[in-house]
Amino acid sequence: MSDRHPYGTLAYARALADGQGWATADLPEWGTSLLLRPIAAGGRDATGPYPRTPLAPDAELAAGRERLRDLGLVAAVLVPDPLASPDPARLAAAFEIVRPFKTHLLIDRAKGYQPSKHHRDDIRRAHRRCRVELKPLEAHLDAWRDLYGGLARRHGIDGLAAFPDPYFPMLARTPAFVAFVAYVGEAVAGMTLWFEHAGVAVSHLAAANDLGYANGANYALNDAAIAHFGGAGIVDLGGGAGLADDPADGLAQFKRGFANAEVVAQLCGAVLDEDRYAALCAGRSATSYFPAYRA
Repeated sequence: MSDRHPYGTLAYARALADGQGWATADLPEWGTSLLLRPIAAGGRDATGPYPRTPLAPDAELAAGRERLRDLGLVAAVLVPDPLASPDPARLAAAFEIVRPFKTHLLIDRAKGYQPSKHHRDDIRRAHRRCRVELKPLEAHLDAWRDLYGGLARRHGIDGLAAFPDPYFPMLARTPAFVAFVAYVGEAVAGMTLWFEHAGVAVSHLAAANDLGYANGANYALNDAAIAHFGGAGIVDLGGGAGLADDPADGLAQFKRGFANAEVVAQLCGAVLDEDRYAALCAGRSATSYFPAYRA
């Protein structure tokens, strides 16, 4: 469990939690860290880091639950990384709630890689208009903030995914994360952040401005990153926007044009203090949301 996934480090969890005024808990039994959120009516619960929670393949799931219970938490909810976690049967035995959450679009190199015909045309066009370079995020942090800030305003992104400080500076200091920058002329048109861990290349975040959209920067950025991580057996492009699969989601359709495989991530929930959980849910309408008192 020593070689932790970038999403599983305590530094990663703290960068997310500090921006919200939350605490963190390190779980060596699971090989990951979680965020601890206050509950308005009193107490705390745990949630996994954005965008998903890697769990060590040999994670001691029961022991990790005990650590969380000993912290006095009411519940825990997380989306285990489907490519970096124990098998679904072990998850089902350890969590009361295990249900499909979101489909991840993948490139499985063993199946060969060729984008769709539509994407191949757009990729060629984008490379004619854009120049993509691998750059240190730290040197382009202001440009990245501008791009992501524009994305957040355009789509009404808030909460954890709005990423207040110290999140982006932490990414810039973390060697695993790399930035690809698309230029039109000398102007920055878009950027995407990636990392590779244990043979899986992961698309973390991407953003473009109006100049980037007009010139297909995201096609050139994805193509350049996929080529850069050519030694990775699997490329995880992530899922669509929002909290669940949506066939009409444009982001998922964009990623699907590159993908040749997919895997479903599960949402896992654990009730750690049954009495307190029941009290918090008392009088509420039935809901599939977990934890129900946050519906």
